[in-house]
Amino acid sequence: MHTIQKSILGLAAALCFAGAQADTLAAYSSTPATATNNSYVDTFSAGAGAGNVSFQIQGYNTLDGDNDYIDIFHFYVNGAELFSGTWDLGGGGADRVLLDLNGASVSHVGQTVDISVATSFLQGSNTVTFSYESPTSFEGSPRAGFQGLGDEGWGLNAATVTGNAVVAVPEPETYALMLAGLGALGFVARRRKAAR
Repeated sequence: MHTIQKSILGLAAALCFAGAQADTLAAYSSTPATATNNSYVDTFSAGAGAGNVSFQIQGYNTLDGDNDYIDIFHFYVNGAELFSGTWDLGGGGADRVLLDLNGASVSHVGQTVDISVATSFLQGSNTVTFSYESPTSFEGSPRAGFQGLGDEGWGLNAATVTGNAVVAVPEPETYALMLAGLGALGFVARRRKAAR
């Protein structure tokens, strides 16, 4: 194979695989403590395709797992709920994952829960929502409901969103310049072949 052909194939391979690495699309530091029945919502830009959201929930020694005072965490991407659960972060009760559509990894240690959820993002604007609720009924039985920040405080210690970065769409002039360059390479290759 000629050197020019090898160079062109190498360049094409490099361009094809350049976007395979996940980029950090958004990173959040810790949020202030808030009571249940509140949400943290953020919007970011992404390229279409697979992504991941990793975060740590802080329970401030107040959140209940599954008991009469149940507090339920919900996670949404673009309005679709992907994950929910309840953990004993100081208030007692059982740990339970209630909804897990994409095989999230969950690690509960002390007053925190680390969660990592695989997801898909749309090209352009995407929204993530982290929320906690304290329902007055759950699975057909009455529950205590909302009791205030002192009894049901929560926050995020950190959150990171990874996925494909937004890819700029080349202008028509870029394509014309690329085609002219490829034509010039072809012309040079033909002249060299004819000269032999």
